This record gives sequence, structure tokens and C-alpha cells, in this order.
Amino acid sequence: MWKKMKFTLKGEITFSKDATEAKEDIQSFIDDANKELLLRGLGNETLEAGAQITDWNITGDKLNLTIKSGHKIRAHDGLLRLKNPLSKIVGKKYHLGVRDMHIDTYEISIPTDEYSFNKDAALKFEQIENIQEEDNFVCFTIKDINESEIKKQTINRIIKQVATKEELTDENGEQLDLTYKMNSTPGEIVYRSDKFELHPVDDVTEEALKLGWVKQFPGKGQWFYGPKMTALERAIESILVEKVLDKLDFQECLFPKLIPFEVLDKMKYLEGLPEGMYYVSAPKRDPEAFDKFKQELIINHEIPIDLLKDGLKDPGYVNAAAQCEPFYEFLSHEVVDEKDLPIKCFDKSGWTYRWEGGGAKGLDRVHEFQRVEAVWCGTPEQVDKVRDATLLLSQDLASELELEWYTEVGDDPFYLEGRKVENRGIEFPDVPKYEMRLVVPNRDKGVAVVSANNHGTHFVEGFSIQEAHQHNIWTGCTGFGLTRWLFGFLAQKGFDKENWPKMVLDRLKDAKTPKVLTWPKQ
Repeated sequence: MWKKMKFTLKGEITFSKDATEAKEDIQSFIDDANKELLLRGLGNETLEAGAQITDWNITGDKLNLTIKSGHKIRAHDGLLRLKNPLSKIVGKKYHLGVRDMHIDTYEISIPTDEYSFNKDAALKFEQIENIQEEDNFVCFTIKDINESEIKKQTINRIIKQVATKEELTDENGEQLDLTYKMNSTPGEIVYRSDKFELHPVDDVTEEALKLGWVKQFPGKGQWFYGPKMTALERAIESILVEKVLDKLDFQECLFPKLIPFEVLDKMKYLEGLPEGMYYVSAPKRDPEAFDKFKQELIINHEIPIDLLKDGLKDPGYVNAAAQCEPFYEFLSHEVVDEKDLPIKCFDKSGWTYRWEGGGAKGLDRVHEFQRVEAVWCGTPEQVDKVRDATLLLSQDLASELELEWYTEVGDDPFYLEGRKVENRGIEFPDVPKYEMRLVVPNRDKGVAVVSANNHGTHFVEGFSIQEAHQHNIWTGCTGFGLTRWLFGFLAQKGFDKENWPKMVLDRLKDAKTPKVLTWPKQ
């Protein structure tokens, strides 16, 4: 059994006025929090993995706290969990408000048999002091952490910078499987395929352009996919649906692709990556504004952007950036019964849009791409099981197609930014995300084709999805990036059908490239 991180926090909660008269109710709240709130989300972990308030006192308008914890519910997460429920208890009866939270000192112990500690990196942080090594642990203190820094995950980012998780193996030196790994480090490879015969293409995009399979569209990160590329995409799509989603009894739906801000707000997407989406504005009901726009356009033969802006409302929508958004809205404020779970749906009806900024390049990094999105709701055990099943079946499929692949722990999903330690006791799995990548010959990094996610209660809380008996439910989603499957497939198998697997050829429809005298360019 590995040793885990340990945390000791000393800090305070500041009220709007002297809180002495509320001492008895605060005592009861702390007792209850130690029994439930600070242990919520432990799953199968022992109590030591949770958080506990071990000491406290009130001095004027301050509640001084010592919180000790294990690795699962870190002490600073626990501090944030206290804010809202404590406000409700002291607010109504004593007219006290919680004004601020602050950590004076935060002692962190990191096991050196599980993590590599970068002392040079630690010394660069002004807030870190008292670095000591003892009993197979590195201990250090982070001082003076304000509430904004706690909410922004500053502490966890500091830890990631100074401590790198070692690869975990069993007693025989074998790499541990997916269901055993907990709290893994992003980028850590957990599965890898066998080697297969490859027929690599140096530059898939250039070859596709030369053959007339695609043509670049004027919009950044957009492409016109010709008949032959589309036929291959449809063949791979049908294989994914048959070999993964049909096997798991997912039901097909048609999801909207224009997502209102009110849905995004429930999802916390705007806090996560607002710069990564396309925003949509509806026109005002003002014909005069557009008369001026049309008149200037006719005269100058240039689009008068300022006049166009005058005729538009403020943005109220985004083009779907994840594709799963409508599923949670479908269940919003609804009640489900555990006996009817899991609910499993998928959508393959259209495009997904993400603004990659300067990162768009070729056919593998685009702004507009095809996906199949599977999304489900169930008990925590069901959500984990379905997530792992979509991933494992995808891996089996790639091997059946004789494609080389590997699966790694994904970075924290962007929608969890600023929410992971929110003070409402939201539960998260140890590993929210796995990514499966197809190997791209002559590149260090493969192309991500499957993103398998377990959201915990993130969307259940945000959309007020309820279970009839108040039992715990989670959600999950797996995205299959069809555009990237195409790229990875062609990078490994090339454009010559003689080298393609029978499973693809059996589903491939005849397709003819349009004859155009001036295209494709030779």
C-alpha cells in the first residue's frame, strides 16, 4: 500500500461581525461537517483520505481553524466546502455573513516513494518555505493564501510543479491496470497497443490536398471534405457505432448545436475556457439598421462591420463546443429512479466547434470537426463502468483495425476549472479523463481520438438532476473524434486501399471525386 499526501491547514473564516454568540451553532456545524461534509466523495477510500477540523476557536469576527486531511479531500478543498452551508446556518439566525477565507500556513507532506520532488522548482515559489525531508516524505509549507488563490486551484498547480508522480507497478513490476490506478498524473500512459504493419504517410494533409480528397475552406481551421474522404469517415463512423455504442446499448438522439448561455452557465464552461468557443449573436428587430448596412455594402463592396454590429444583439449562444451539452439540459430539474439507470444516449448529427487560436493546422487541429458523442447518467459505479467500457472497446476496435494506439491520463477537463473544489461538496472521480491516441508515425505525440470522461456530480449539481430516493448519481461522456480517427488512420495506413483492413473496405461506399479543370492543384 502506498503512502499518500497529507495536509495540515491553519487559517480563518472572517464574518461580517463578531461571531461569539453563534459559538454553539458553529460547534454543531463543525461536528456534523466532520461526520459528513468533509468526508463526502470518499468512495471506497478510508476515513484518513478525507478531511477533519481538528481545532478551532472564535476570536471576534474570525473563526480560526486547523484542518488536517489525506489525499482524497485535501484540506483546502474542505475549507471551501464549509463556506455556503456555514453561511446559511449563521446568516438567518445571527445575521452573520461570511466575508472572507484565508490560509495562513499550509503544511504539505509528499511521499517520495510515490512522487519525485523538484526542490529547485519549489525554491522558485516565494510562498514555499521550510522544505524538509524525513521518513520517506518531503514536507514544506505554503504561506499566505487568499480565497481567490484557493478557488483558482493555485495550490494544486504549485504541487503539480514541484511533485511528479512515479509510474505505479505491482509487486512483479507490471504496470497497474486502469481500474487500479488512482490520482494518476496527466500524460501518464496506462495502456499501449501491440505493434502492427504500417504504411505511413509523411504529411496526411498535403497528400489529401494533392489527391483532391479535401480542399481548404476560407474560414480558419475549416475544410471541404470531398466524396472519398467523406466515404471513409462514414465507414469509420458506422464501425464505431456498431463496435462500441451498439454493444453498450446506447440510444441515438439528435442534439441541438446552438447552445444558449443559460446552459453554459449551468455547466461552468464559461469559467473554464471562454476563449475556446465561437459566440453567436441574433439580429435585432431593426430593419433600419440593416438598410444602412446593405446600402454601404452595395456602394463600397466591403462588409461594414461596425454597421453590422449595430444590427446585432449581444452574444447569447455558442456553437456546440462539446456536443454533450443538450443531454444535461434534457435531464435538468428532472427526477430519475436508480432502477432505470443508466440512461445512455449518443449523437452523431453534426459538427463541433472550438477556437484553437494559432493552434489550428492541417486536418488534425481544426476549428470545425465531426464527432460521435456518447453521454450517460447513472450511479457512480455505473458511470465508471460505462466510461471504462467505452474506452476498452475503443482500444479493442483500434487493435482490430491494426492501428497502433496508446491511452493516457488526460488533463483536467476545462469545464472543471475553478469548480473542482467548489464549496458545495461536489464529488469527482480520482481520474476524470482518459484519452486514447492513435500513433502518428514520426511524431512524438499521437492524435487524440477518444476522450472518456467521468464528471462525478459536476453536471448533476449544475442541472439539478435528482434521484427519486436521494441516492447519489453521476454523469459521464465519451467523445469519438471522427476527423482525428480519419487523420490517424491515414497516417498509419496511407491512401492506398490495398493496405486498408477488410472491416473498413466492407463498409466503404464507392465515391468519385468531382472533375474540375483547375483543381486539385498538381
